[in-house]
Amino acid sequence: MKNGMGSDAVAQRTIELYPLGCSNPGQLVSEALRYFRLHFRDPIEIPDLACVLGTSVSCLDLSFERIRGVTPLRALQEHRLNKLFATLTAQPRQGLGRAIRSCGLGQTAGVLALFEQEFGIDMPLFLLTCRRAADDRLFRLRHPEAEALVLPI
Repeated sequence: MKNGMGSDAVAQRTIELYPLGCSNPGQLVSEALRYFRLHFRDPIEIPDLACVLGTSVSCLDLSFERIRGVTPLRALQEHRLNKLFATLTAQPRQGLGRAIRSCGLGQTAGVLALFEQEFGIDMPLFLLTCRRAADDRLFRLRHPEAEALVLPI
C-alpha cells in the first residue's frame, strides 16, 4: 500500500467514484449509444433510457460525463445532428423540415442554431451546397466526356 490506503479504503473510494451498478461506465455509454443508433427517430427521455439500460439517471449522467464529457441528452442531440448532416448530404432534395423530422429533431427548438453551432455552417447554406454538389455529380454522370470537365493542374 504505497499510498497508505488499505483495500477497504480503495473499495470505498471506488464506490464513491462509481455508484452501485455503475462499475463499467464505458460499457454503459456504449449501450446508450447503440440505443441512440437504433431509436434516434423516436422520442427518447433520459429517465426512460436509464430504465431500459437497467441503471439510474445519475449513473448514466456520471458515465457520460466521464467517458464523453457531455450529458446523455447532449450526446443524443449530437447523434441526431450527425444523422441530419448525413441525411442532407445524401438526400439534399427532401427539404429541411422532412430531414429534421427524419432524424428525431422535430421537437427540438432551435435546430438551425444547433446545426450551425455543431458544424460551423448555416443549415440552409449547407443544404444549398449539398444540392449544388448533387447537381454537379448528376451533370458529370450525364456528360458524354466527363473527364473533359476536369481542368488539369
